[in-house]
Amino acid sequence: MTSRRTRHIAAIAALALVAGGCGKKGPPLPPFVRIPAAVETIDAARFGDDIYVTLTLPAENIDASLPADVVRVDVYGYTGATAPPRARWVELGTLVGTIPVTALPITSPGTVPPPAPVGGPAATSVFPGNVITIVDTLDGDELRQGPVAPVIPLGPELVSPPLAKPSGPLHRFYVAIPFSERGRPGPPGKQVDLALTPLPEPPDGLQVAYDPSGISLTWEPSGGLLGFLFDRPLLPEVPPFDFVEPSSSPASSDAEPAEPEGPTTYQVYRDVLRPTSVGQAPSAPWRANPPAAINEMPLARTTARDAIEFGVEQCYTVRAQRSGVLSEPSSRVCVTPTDVFPPAVPTGLAAVPSDGAINLIWEPNSDRDLGGYLILRRGPGDATLRQLTSAPVTDARYRDAAVEPGAQYSYAVVAVDRRTPRPNASAPSATIDEVAR
Repeated sequence: MTSRRTRHIAAIAALALVAGGCGKKGPPLPPFVRIPAAVETIDAARFGDDIYVTLTLPAENIDASLPADVVRVDVYGYTGATAPPRARWVELGTLVGTIPVTALPITSPGTVPPPAPVGGPAATSVFPGNVITIVDTLDGDELRQGPVAPVIPLGPELVSPPLAKPSGPLHRFYVAIPFSERGRPGPPGKQVDLALTPLPEPPDGLQVAYDPSGISLTWEPSGGLLGFLFDRPLLPEVPPFDFVEPSSSPASSDAEPAEPEGPTTYQVYRDVLRPTSVGQAPSAPWRANPPAAINEMPLARTTARDAIEFGVEQCYTVRAQRSGVLSEPSSRVCVTPTDVFPPAVPTGLAAVPSDGAINLIWEPNSDRDLGGYLILRRGPGDATLRQLTSAPVTDARYRDAAVEPGAQYSYAVVAVDRRTPRPNASAPSATIDEVAR
């Protein structure tokens, strides 16, 4: 009986398996392939012969699936009147840089992957979705027309028209192409370009000096005296007779690109050189930071001021700017300000005697690095003023209780700053005399 029941249950289970396997069979599905999405956020900024290319790494695949299957991103550059065809970038462009990407972990379906970290354990780690910047330094090759895609013949009876020679300045184009772990490239994304107009001449004669309140910079105008004069409009002249302008012939396409027009302004840059910690990893080439000027707006003058930080080396360069085009930097000038400037001499010292003491008050100093005040006193039997306080007092008042009634005392105050180990001291204030009671 038990054996028959067991066989019956087994038969029902087998029937269920067969029924579950029945159904209409469709065509085989293609294999699931992950391809990274295109790089659609890319920008470029030119600083002389250096072009800073900033882009956002793809954070998803072309089908919007997560996480993004991207292990590297190649950045290509090309110089020409027009960009290469999208399918010919790798062939005609120049590889500017390769950014290795650390893949995010693959999560189970229905769960949200963790957000892309901003950085990694090392300064060289980048992740999908991060923003990176690389530098493309232009030399002779990058400033000339790049290779051009060959013209496809139209047929024996048709002749392709000759390519028109481009007029105006060449452009520098950039595009970024991501690659998956299996080496499959993503689609080319957005292209960015900059006109390669001639650069203004860099300023010359940069000089740096400092005083207690800041650092002063001066330099010669871009192009020297002639450049300074050309930036100033001439007064209009009235001709003594009617003058007819001759008709100008069209400019030749072989002419050199014209320099950018407009007045010359200046941008000032500062590098603060601080000691690096032991074992600090060097910055990766794809974590470049575009130069940031210390002035909020371009300067029309050839002078600038900067805040001072004593004991820290600061290096400065200046670039000329015309129509948004920045020159190469000027010669670099470095300075390490040393605090040799004493505080101002205290003023308004007054003495008010009271029972068993003499009270001193004076005007407080406004020096930013004021460390306090030293009290000087000459009492009975003293030939000169002697330091009364062993340490600076911070308030602009002092009560001298070590006095003898009927004795005359002379006082002066010296201001000191916070420099270590030996502070700078001002000259003594005006001396005041008072008799104790």
